[in-house]
Amino acid sequence: MHGRQVARWVIVSVCVAGMVAVGLRVYSRHDVPMTEGDSVWRLAYDVSFRAPEAGMRLRVAIPDGAPHSRIFREDLRYTGLKTERMRSAAETRELSVVTQRDGEFRLEARFDIHLSPRTRFRDRTTLAQLTAEQRAGYLRGFRTIQVRSAAVRERLREIQGKARNKTALVQGIFDFCHRHIAGDDDGPEDARGVLEQQQGTSLGRARAMVALCRAGKVPARLVTGFVVQESVAAQPHVWVEVLTNGHWEPFDPDNGYARDLPAAFLPARYDGTVAVRGSGLTELNSQFSITAIPPPGHALVRRGQHLTDILDLASLPVEMHQVVILLLLMPLGALVTAVFRTLIGIRTFGTFTPVLVALSFIYAHWQTGLVVFGLVLILGLATRSLLDRLKLLLVPRLSVILTLVVICLVFAVSLLDYLGLTPGADAVLLPMVILTMIIERFYVSTEEDGLGASLQMLFGTLLVGLCCYFVLQGEQVGRLLLNYPELHLFSLALLIGLGRYTGYRLTELWRFRDFAVPSSEETQPAF
Repeated sequence: MHGRQVARWVIVSVCVAGMVAVGLRVYSRHDVPMTEGDSVWRLAYDVSFRAPEAGMRLRVAIPDGAPHSRIFREDLRYTGLKTERMRSAAETRELSVVTQRDGEFRLEARFDIHLSPRTRFRDRTTLAQLTAEQRAGYLRGFRTIQVRSAAVRERLREIQGKARNKTALVQGIFDFCHRHIAGDDDGPEDARGVLEQQQGTSLGRARAMVALCRAGKVPARLVTGFVVQESVAAQPHVWVEVLTNGHWEPFDPDNGYARDLPAAFLPARYDGTVAVRGSGLTELNSQFSITAIPPPGHALVRRGQHLTDILDLASLPVEMHQVVILLLLMPLGALVTAVFRTLIGIRTFGTFTPVLVALSFIYAHWQTGLVVFGLVLILGLATRSLLDRLKLLLVPRLSVILTLVVICLVFAVSLLDYLGLTPGADAVLLPMVILTMIIERFYVSTEEDGLGASLQMLFGTLLVGLCCYFVLQGEQVGRLLLNYPELHLFSLALLIGLGRYTGYRLTELWRFRDFAVPSSEETQPAF
């Protein structure tokens, strides 16, 4: 059996394996029963705002599940924003996005929730090991939590007189805030005002409990989350967590729940009162909705950690989705490069250089990437031509070019900052490294093949890189690959097929076009 037949069998086998793998994943997603009493919900964020300039940040608290609830699918959609992962000091999963320009923006987030009153996805309380600094932070007073106010101290003395230990003190504080402070949507929202008037909002009653606990040297914090129930205009709900016996225990003075919240309570932000916050933003409007959705089946029941969970890339944290999608799109970029080089005949600097160029423009905003590309190219070409006279070796020569490029770029960044156009760090670093290598390959090619051939390869690299850029930008394709990564088996089949292609390239048809036209001597009849 010769190589062509082997390649055909391999292509057929890979395609069959791809179809089987996709079929098994589709089948498995509809063959898992729900536990009795379970339900599936979708929590949706719709955030709109205006940024006066680039570099403004919006921070979104991401729900992280509870003892009886689990987030099994997360999705973020936005344009003109760049994702930054920022971890706070508490357990909050917070996603930070940065504006790349001024103007109006919109961010949409969806979180699919598996709610199971009978199933426990995690322990009710989490063992907390606080540093001295963290503990001091949970005992500190603030403008709305006046730990040292006279109203807080006076009420605390009354409760302490009836408490025998810390546990009884916390229970007494909770009973007072729940039974003796009236709920009033128009009442005060700060701890001192609530204790003085004996009434307050839900947030005010929670702050009063936190202030009393902290005044009694018991660490306490606010928790902002949602009560999972049908609502087209849901509002975040605030409750309290108190550190007792080495664990954070929840209390809701508004509804009267102590140490064990209902299954529908879903925390989003710890030690905070808002789910979405921004700095330097105007017209910030956050809307939330919670709706019941049909159970998808495939992701509802997870009794523990299984090796099969590794195959479900959609279950990864939402902050990792963008990176994973980008990695999954890279083989498509390689496929595009293979098509251009094998079928069309466009030459490039290496096989993966166009994909790397596309990545440099994705990680940076394409305008910034274009500026960085032009700056690095002009400076590199000028510097490289001057270095020819020194007759340096390859590695020192490349290092000299990189050093000069870095010096010029840092001052260019300083100039952009002076003009109020500060780019992100990754908008400069990745394009600089990739394009510096292109400059060196350009001059090596110039010495070996001439300037004309090098310019053609540079143009081909940029052209293929531009096509890869549009492929890698495809959000729907990336989401499809995230859910069905085995689709890349078909990519392998196509690449193997391209690898066996031995026909003419399109550029060769143009290059050898003169041979296709018969000469005048060949057209004359022979006698």
